[in-house]
Amino acid sequence: MLKARSGTLAQTPLPLLLHALLVEERSATLELKLRNLEKRLFFDAGVPVGCESNLLHETLGPSLVAKGTLTEAQHHALLAESAVADKPLQALLLEKQLISGFALVRHLQALLGRTVLDAFRWADASFRLLPLDDVEAPIRMNTAQLVFTGCMQLPTSILEAHLALPPTQAFALVPDAPPAQDELKLSAKDTRLLQAIKRRAPLSELSALPGLSREDLHRKLYALRVLEFIDTVEAVDARPVRSRPTPTPQPMPAPPPGGLPFLDDDPAARDRLAAESLSFRTKDAFELLGVDVDCQGQALQKAYLARSAALSPLRFQLPDHRARAEALQLAYAKAFGALSEPESWQQHRARRAAREAQQAGARARATAAQFQIRTELLDAQAQFDEGRRRLAAGALPSAIEHLQYAVDIEPRPRFVAFLAWAKYQHQPAAEGKRSHAALVEACAQDPSCEEAWAWRDELATALDDVEDARDSYRQLMKLAPANARYRQAAEALASFRRR
Repeated sequence: MLKARSGTLAQTPLPLLLHALLVEERSATLELKLRNLEKRLFFDAGVPVGCESNLLHETLGPSLVAKGTLTEAQHHALLAESAVADKPLQALLLEKQLISGFALVRHLQALLGRTVLDAFRWADASFRLLPLDDVEAPIRMNTAQLVFTGCMQLPTSILEAHLALPPTQAFALVPDAPPAQDELKLSAKDTRLLQAIKRRAPLSELSALPGLSREDLHRKLYALRVLEFIDTVEAVDARPVRSRPTPTPQPMPAPPPGGLPFLDDDPAARDRLAAESLSFRTKDAFELLGVDVDCQGQALQKAYLARSAALSPLRFQLPDHRARAEALQLAYAKAFGALSEPESWQQHRARRAAREAQQAGARARATAAQFQIRTELLDAQAQFDEGRRRLAAGALPSAIEHLQYAVDIEPRPRFVAFLAWAKYQHQPAAEGKRSHAALVEACAQDPSCEEAWAWRDELATALDDVEDARDSYRQLMKLAPANARYRQAAEALASFRRR
């Protein structure tokens, strides 16, 4: 699968692709494209560590604005300063103390998770596997959990194509696989499902488990099978018997020096560690050690020892925290070594002077307005507003194009309803049933969307589905009881039904 290096998610579903990267411990960039939408997911040894996206809500600044951490004015001012100072946005956020280091790491983790999970909807996307450039990796995600969670929103077409099963089909746990509960966060329903699979219950019995719809059951079976926790009984029995390797016991962390307590639960130390791990790659040797360009000798050594002691890996117990602290220790040591050599120290001084001169010139020419990026093509709401305007003007093909972009970016029920109606208006005979099904789904997800109910009624009437048309009008009368047109139409429909 990975040798192909390119293809479509219709042929190679994203769950299989992510699991293959994890199993092979591949470091790569996964590029996904769907029409004009693009994502790049960065993997280090099969683990997602970063992402890029041209969807507005999946970029750092706008996501912080949406959360209320930044204002629009602060965001644009930071964009301008980022361009002038040649510093990433996250480094400026920490420098100006607009967010704590720990909170920023948590936000980046959530943003990466949402970006990956959103891609599970892109059944028609194309993909390419590219080499991994030098990418900062302050965060790491659980690939297996992402695959399991993402499979819960897979389109039905994927399930039908890759998991068509007879009711008599039974599954079994893969003997040499680790227990699923050790790798995944499972609900009570998931645990009951695994217990039934352990008994090798057939699909007909699994379908009777409480709280699981047919679609959800098939999605969970598909996810567990992709992750190789389960397989069909026939496949499991045909496997060669292999003894599960005995896990190597992990050594306990060494106690902190001098009997000092661990810092994992210290909020200040945790924030500082997170902030430093996010920003140290953008700093020069002077900034890393917190010294001015003339610092040498004993003063330089004291600064290095102080930095090293403050966030020593021996002071952290959690593996994630310790790994960050070790990366910082290496960076501090390299900076101290570079500034301890007279020739290297002069080179770093020259680089600092050149950078400051360049920034001064850029600052003199720059204004914040110059760096306000245009985001209309990335913003779901902007695309929807333009599509709605064109729909009202009767420009159906271009309206469909813009509304499709809005749905691709964010499948809000209202966006889906407008797209379904535009498609029906454009091609009534070909799109009638599909548009009606899309409107039914939009109404289920957002029962307060008046347009969806109104258009659902019109399509139900056109398709001679009198019961659905009547139910739609009842809902419309609840949403807009003062609208006489809805009431009169419902009465006319009831009279027609009695006749």
